[in-house]
Amino acid sequence: MQKRILSFFRLLFLALILVTAGFLSCLTAMRFAIRGSEVAVPNLIGRSLQEANLQLNAVELRLKVDGRRFDDKTPRERIISQLPSPDSRLKRNRSVKVLVSQGAKKILVPDLRGESLRISQIALLRRGLSLGLVSSVSSDSAEKDRIIAQDPISESQLAQTPLVNVLVSSGRKSQEYLMPELVGRNIEDVNRALQGVGVRLGRLSYQGAPGLVRGTVLQQFPPAGQKIAEGVRVDMEVSR
Repeated sequence: MQKRILSFFRLLFLALILVTAGFLSCLTAMRFAIRGSEVAVPNLIGRSLQEANLQLNAVELRLKVDGRRFDDKTPRERIISQLPSPDSRLKRNRSVKVLVSQGAKKILVPDLRGESLRISQIALLRRGLSLGLVSSVSSDSAEKDRIIAQDPISESQLAQTPLVNVLVSSGRKSQEYLMPELVGRNIEDVNRALQGVGVRLGRLSYQGAPGLVRGTVLQQFPPAGQKIAEGVRVDMEVSR
């Protein structure tokens, strides 16, 4: 009786071993079958859509554009990210989702011509732009401290937060003259002559000068022959 029971358990143990071995074999076969139908996902980041399609077709995968967004670092129509990630495994004929760059965000540049620097700077900041190089030049037509020209020009599209360079009027260029000889002339005549060329009468001092008519110029500064600019003041010593 004991021998029969032992034989039964031996047969049962052998059957369990065979069933377990068969199950493991099936599991291994299924795993190999599944792995055999999977492929490694290539790295598509930075690629164009055409390049990505060629890479995916080579491993029997498909491309799906899942969205687009502005990106300062990735050129337009290049892939920013992908799902699944590179080198992960995916069954054949499945899709790889990608996000495509629309390039850097574009901003319209306002027209700054005729505006002051302060107003222009505020207008630029409101659009996310910055004031760049400020140069100046004399102008007979533009008011002083007003913008004459800009680079880039107005309404051109630029990448986000660029610098806008401007050319500002320094006003009308002052004329230059050679200081005439004023000594010995009457102060009233001198004053009219100076006003005619935009030169102003400066400080006057009076000295006694026997024999000379009152108001005769005795000394002048700047002296005769010196170059002077429009708007300069001329100081004189006059007889009393």
